[in-house]
Amino acid sequence: MSDAAATVVGDFPCVLIVGESSSADDAMDALAGAFAEQSLLRARTAAAARERLAEREVHCLVCPFDPDERSDSPSLLERLADRADDVPIVALADEVDADRALEAGASDVASDASATVLRTRVRNAADRERYRRAASAAAQRHRAILESADAVVWVVDAEGTVEYATPAVESRLGYTPTELERTALTRLVHPDDREAVRDAVATAVAGPTGTTERVRVRLGHADGTWRVATLTCTNRLADPALEGVIVTRTDAKSTADAGGPDAVRTGLDRLADPLFVLGSDDDVQYANAAASRFVRRFDSTVADDPLPPGVVLWDRLPDALGRSLSERVREAERTGSVTVFQTTAPSLEDPIAVAVHPGDDGATIHVRNRPAEAVETDRDRLALLESVVDAVDIGIAVLEGPTIRLANPALLELVDAASLVGRDLESVFDDDLAAAVLERADSPVVRWLDPVSGTLATEPPRPVDVSIAPLSPDFDADRAPSTADRTLCVVRDGAESSDGAASMLRRTTAALASAETPSAVRRAVVDAVGEWMGADVAVWYRGTDDLRPAATVTADYTDSDDASIEPPAIDPRGTRLEPILESGEPTVDDREAFTDVLARTGLRAERVLAVPVGSDGIVLATSTKPTAFDGIDGDGLEALSTATALALEDRDRAAALRTCRHERARLETVVDRDERLWDLGRSLLGAETREGVEERLCEGLVSLPLPAAADGVALAWVGRADDGRERLVPTAWAGRDAAFLESATVALDGSEEMPAHTAATTREAVVVDDLATDDAMGAETTDRAGEDSWRRRLRDRGFRSALSVPLTADEFRFGTLTAYATEPGAFDERTRRACAHLGTIAGAAIGALETKAALLADRVTELEVVCRDETEPLSSLAARLGRAIDIRAVIPRSTDGSTVYCSISDGDSDAIRDRAAAVTAVESVTVVGDGDDRTALEIVFAAPTVAGTIAAHGGVLRALEPVDDRTRLTIELGEPVDVRAFVRALERRHPGTELIARRTRERPPRAAGAIDELAGRLSERQRRTLEAAYHGGFFEWPRDHTGEEIAATLGISQPTFSRHLRLAQRKLFALLFDDAGEA
Repeated sequence: MSDAAATVVGDFPCVLIVGESSSADDAMDALAGAFAEQSLLRARTAAAARERLAEREVHCLVCPFDPDERSDSPSLLERLADRADDVPIVALADEVDADRALEAGASDVASDASATVLRTRVRNAADRERYRRAASAAAQRHRAILESADAVVWVVDAEGTVEYATPAVESRLGYTPTELERTALTRLVHPDDREAVRDAVATAVAGPTGTTERVRVRLGHADGTWRVATLTCTNRLADPALEGVIVTRTDAKSTADAGGPDAVRTGLDRLADPLFVLGSDDDVQYANAAASRFVRRFDSTVADDPLPPGVVLWDRLPDALGRSLSERVREAERTGSVTVFQTTAPSLEDPIAVAVHPGDDGATIHVRNRPAEAVETDRDRLALLESVVDAVDIGIAVLEGPTIRLANPALLELVDAASLVGRDLESVFDDDLAAAVLERADSPVVRWLDPVSGTLATEPPRPVDVSIAPLSPDFDADRAPSTADRTLCVVRDGAESSDGAASMLRRTTAALASAETPSAVRRAVVDAVGEWMGADVAVWYRGTDDLRPAATVTADYTDSDDASIEPPAIDPRGTRLEPILESGEPTVDDREAFTDVLARTGLRAERVLAVPVGSDGIVLATSTKPTAFDGIDGDGLEALSTATALALEDRDRAAALRTCRHERARLETVVDRDERLWDLGRSLLGAETREGVEERLCEGLVSLPLPAAADGVALAWVGRADDGRERLVPTAWAGRDAAFLESATVALDGSEEMPAHTAATTREAVVVDDLATDDAMGAETTDRAGEDSWRRRLRDRGFRSALSVPLTADEFRFGTLTAYATEPGAFDERTRRACAHLGTIAGAAIGALETKAALLADRVTELEVVCRDETEPLSSLAARLGRAIDIRAVIPRSTDGSTVYCSISDGDSDAIRDRAAAVTAVESVTVVGDGDDRTALEIVFAAPTVAGTIAAHGGVLRALEPVDDRTRLTIELGEPVDVRAFVRALERRHPGTELIARRTRERPPRAAGAIDELAGRLSERQRRTLEAAYHGGFFEWPRDHTGEEIAATLGISQPTFSRHLRLAQRKLFALLFDDAGEA
């Protein structure tokens, strides 16, 4: 039974719900299912709650917290916190008000929206308070007991300074506890004993918690006298309740005082042999009646009364006898062993046998008339038998009936008990084994050869094999025969037998089957090996080239626990482990074979067991016993190794299967998401209007799942850039709570630092993981009123994170795409990349639609731009020719180059062709027309030209003319194209570009109807092919160029040219002849 004090705690915790709001009523209903009826109390007001607290022992308070409650007076929670002392308070509040509730005095916060969370938190708070009060009451009770006890106890620190003294020091030593506190304990000790006290305290401090040292000293009293006492020093420095060394004073009493009841003294007086008990100063502390008669033989002055305590024995004996006894007493005290000798005296008729039994505080002298030789022979025989029994490494017990009368150390170790003498057999063996042993003890068979198997009554049960042999009665010439029924039991550890191995394998196999992880498998195996082998330490080392500890177990009888032992890694190369790992067979060796391994691990052992476990490593078990692991069943160890390897393979397969399933689910999610992105991208490219692109973008983004947010995107909207007013205007949205966007705008002048503003101005994606943080936008501003307003409006609608990406195409800024989610950190890196990709596609689609609209617009803006890029091919051509060039058409090639159809006024066509061909970037020049004083040329450029850049951004190059070291370009832009963005795009591609003139005019009227429909039906490649064929003279008669030649200028094959041309012609003729069929 444990000596620890029991703490009694009431059966029910008491919870008081305070408040008259509906949330308090809901909390009462929620808690009614988790607490007994008498455990729940209700108070409507703070005053009523105080009355309840005064009447009942309450372990937890529950009250609502209203953040909008009037600030001119304390809230209900604050009033309760002021009067509730240490009683914990669980506040009913939403997550957003949790911090304010804790600041107001709440111990914990729970939302009444979840009854389960509320019941759990209230139950935990009430139970903790209930046990805290019970533990506090128990500690106060223990201190009161110690204060009331008549025992002298000090608590000293590691240096021996008194920190506490019990009140008993005043009645026992004459000092008050206050006088002794903060003084050295050695001040109370005789100067000659102080060093011994210091050593005792130091030894106790140096040992682990619970180490005890005793020292016999002389203590000084307040009256100036010295009295002998025993000081017991116990190390409790690591105990948080004491944090010191406990020193207990025990008075030194004489044997006479400690003699016990008169019946004991009377019994000693009946002994026929003299018995003397001497103190440390050879003074008689006790002498029985025979001892008094023995002394009276030599000193007739001794009265018939017993020898009085305090006399010196040698003074009452003849000199020779006294001197002999004194020398033998000194010898016995010096050797610490019993001294037996034979002596005589003139007044004695026969020699006497004297036995001196030394002790710490004196000696006991036994005088016998029996010859010493007989006593010595019996003693030697008994000592020999005791040594043999104690040395046997097998448990031995002698029974008298069902009671144990003898048990050797090996049996005590098996049972894990300090003593077994006097205990019944049923308390050591299981019921079946005890019954079998008693049955065989009563059997007429003299000796049973086959043992009985069973288990010890230990936890866990330990298998044993017991051999039984009834003992014959002893006969001695000097004594009466013994008639007691005695039985010899030889107890062997069942783990060393085949039955023990089978039992261990069954238990371990069951543990392996229930282990869910490889670490649990390793732990079960080292537990089994440590228990089965009786090892001091068992360690599983993982790996083959570098063995690292993965699981460790220590025996219960060691001073260390599993966590305190962390052996280092081992390199098995060149050690005994290397061939063991190669062979895969369990091996037992002495310490010498594993010297290098033990030196690296720091383990102390006489025997080492090594059990390889497949390819996962090896289990090492060590023992300090020289005969450990003898008789171990090797087949059992191999079976254990095989079962463990299979279990590990099974766990590895299960882990690999879980990983594959997880990876498959992840890949399926990625594939599904990518397919959605792909479909959404195609849908954006297929939209016929900008509004269609924006609407499809918002709807598609809301439908996409988010890996980091279960609810996905809650709201997505597109803000269209209005560069004239420097604002973003929401034009499309999808999701919930979008009504506020109808009248909202975002300024681009820096007055509103919102994600959409930052994305539009920086043209980079912006992510806000938590809208509640102060630096959510990632930038510092001097005026955050607009930002705070937006963030507040978003948080009020339940949004917690945001993402915004720009919608751009080259230098053209079309707007932003912004998304909100209801969870913080909803937009991970993959989502950010996906949204940026969608933004790029949407920007390209909007740019293409804007370009198409510009080409078909009725109003055009004519720009005159100066280009200073000397490396630009068309500028180089104009400078080389020294005259203006009118551009008819620019047809992109499949490579980076293009084919330009242009006309040049005046001059010799051959000379113009030769000078044009000399330009570096020109691949070929062909004269395709010569008349009206103008030369028409087809020029194939190998490198990109400014005409391609202009066309890519929605413009049309009409003419260029060299002016000094510059080239002046005449460009037409459709109405929707932003002039500033267009010029910036030109300047970025061709540095030094400058706008010098800008005019707006109406585009010449053109035929509507069929022509517009034809433009809508032709693909881009079909239009380019038809245009190149027209300007290249393919339709002239005779033809200026063949189809193969024009295909070469376009960088395509002749069959591809013919296919595009035929398709374009079919669509044209279908419209011309009113054919409604599809081309």
